[in-house]
Amino acid sequence: MERQKWRALIVVVTAIVGWACDGNSTMAPSETTVTTAAATAAEPTVTEDWAGTVPVGGAAFYSFSMSQGGTVRVTLLSVSGQDVPPTVTLGLGIRRPSGTSCGTTSTTTAEAGSSPQLTGTYDAGLYCARVSDIGNLDAPATVSVSIAHP
Repeated sequence: MERQKWRALIVVVTAIVGWACDGNSTMAPSETTVTTAAATAAEPTVTEDWAGTVPVGGAAFYSFSMSQGGTVRVTLLSVSGQDVPPTVTLGLGIRRPSGTSCGTTSTTTAEAGSSPQLTGTYDAGLYCARVSDIGNLDAPATVSVSIAHP
């Protein structure tokens, strides 16, 4: 008797699947549009250059405002100073400022160069770019940074 119940169930399921997969269906597959921040992010149209001094064990930051969301590219262009090699690796980050400080949520370590070392997509608002010593400085470093944003 148990075997007959299973056979009946298989026949019913097969019939339902066959009906659902009928080749004469007039329903077209549905389209799904996925919109992500990256897909709709505005490209940078503004470039802000900033120079600052990063103390040993410390950080320096620069605040900038974006009127619309989009892609932000931060480039550590140069590092210099007495007893500071131009190839020293520093921390580089972006975040919304907090009072008079700038912690970071998006971070990387970088040597100076001409290509952006940190890129991200952000909503409109006030942000800060931060350069920090990650334990590599023996003397204060003068940094030059470029921030490209919408």
